[in-house]
Amino acid sequence: MILSRRRSASAAFAVVDEGSATWERAALLSPVAVPGSAVVRARGERLEKISRREVARPADRFRQVDMRRRQLVLSPQSIPAAEGIDVHVTAVVTVRVGDPVAFAAAAEDPDAEVYLAVQIALRDAVAAVPLDDVLQRRVDLDGVRRAASLAAAGVGLELVAVVLKDASAPRQVALAREEEQVVQITSRTAMERARAEVKATRARLAAAQMLERSPILAGVRLLEALPAGATLKVDAGTLPGLSGTVSGTGTSDDA
Repeated sequence: MILSRRRSASAAFAVVDEGSATWERAALLSPVAVPGSAVVRARGERLEKISRREVARPADRFRQVDMRRRQLVLSPQSIPAAEGIDVHVTAVVTVRVGDPVAFAAAAEDPDAEVYLAVQIALRDAVAAVPLDDVLQRRVDLDGVRRAASLAAAGVGLELVAVVLKDASAPRQVALAREEEQVVQITSRTAMERARAEVKATRARLAAAQMLERSPILAGVRLLEALPAGATLKVDAGTLPGLSGTVSGTGTSDDA
């Protein structure tokens, strides 16, 4: 036990360090609760919350309990998804003190109690979900919230929220997934190119069949295909309706 003295305008206190909790001994009056906190008094074996300043006994000890919301950030957890592939997930738990007396008396480290409960429940939640859903953070956290609420209630805390912050696959799995996506995109591109070629081939076949059924149209297409300055000689019978021999020089527009 380490004792140190500090004085204020109204009272003198002796600070007692016991583990992670800090208790004060007041010489005259109990301490004033700071905004967002509550004062818990230990008198003998009894703990109680006090709402106003009272005369302190020599053996009384006091503790300021922070009642504000705070966040517990889980370190990245390596958890196997439904396929057995490990995925790294990080969760954030938001809690606040609901019962300052229970918070001061129930456990040496109340936050650690909730941390452990969330850690265990999160493994069960992630293990039941496919890898793709985990990476997109589509994980049912109801079981995690129930476990966290139960653990929090046992140490004077109230659960506010549980959020899955991040989810990522190991580097080898991430590279394999990227390669798979590249293959899928390439396959789709090749399929679209093949469909376009099939459409073009069908169009050319339809045009050829039309030209075969209409010789006049074939002749017109031939004239249109002539380069500028070309000479065309048409024999009788080559094109229906023409007799004799026709020859000329000109552009395709002249023809």
